[in-house]
Amino acid sequence: MVHEEYREMLAAAALGTLDAPEAKQLESHLRSCSECRAERDKWHETASWLALDSEPIEPSKQFRTELLLKIRSDAGERPGAAVVQVPRRVWTTAQKWGAIAAGLLIVGLSISLLVLWGQNRAARQELTRLSREVEQTKQELAQQREAAKIITAPGSRMMELSGTEMAPTAHAMLVYDQTGRAVLMAKNLPPPPAGKAYQLWFIAGGAKMPGKVFRTTGAGEGMVNDHVPESARGSAVFAITLEPEQGVTSPTGQIYLVSRS
Repeated sequence: MVHEEYREMLAAAALGTLDAPEAKQLESHLRSCSECRAERDKWHETASWLALDSEPIEPSKQFRTELLLKIRSDAGERPGAAVVQVPRRVWTTAQKWGAIAAGLLIVGLSISLLVLWGQNRAARQELTRLSREVEQTKQELAQQREAAKIITAPGSRMMELSGTEMAPTAHAMLVYDQTGRAVLMAKNLPPPPAGKAYQLWFIAGGAKMPGKVFRTTGAGEGMVNDHVPESARGSAVFAITLEPEQGVTSPTGQIYLVSRS
């Protein structure tokens, strides 16, 4: 390529319209030609002034359409190339207030959910408490029905137990039928300490046979269904002692109630 051809390329280079191979050839020539370098600088200065001095011209719709079609066509020819247009979102005043309102709504819903969760938890706890009370009431009713059967059974016997110095005002009634089914109803017993409970004993012929353990209510009342051993159904002494809550096979605590033989 001759010198004049390189000079003709300088104007196009200043405007940035040379393709890559031509720009590479020109740069190689400029490294060894001071005259072309000086002329290139003048063309760059002229192009800068034109860019600053000229009024921006909006392209026609037809030109814009053709340009976009050209870009898409070129992108389709290069594998993996794509032109992605990301529109700039402009928020209107209504949209801004809408976003704020949506945020406040989410906060309000979150608070409402927390309140409902707390109420639901409290309701579950109350339901659990009521279920326990219902179960306890059912057990008490079952004991009372059993006691009524025993008391009204033919040949049933009734034994009275009196309080000792451990519980002077306490008293109890033990009723059992010919088969040994028994029910004990006690009153005015002091509340047992933690880990302790009252236990019924059947004493006959020097033998102390253990019965069931039971606890009392806040009013000092206690009730338990048991079974009197056959050897204790004739003449026996019935007693109540304070023992470990799991019960023992031989009495270890003080006697609180005892029958008179």
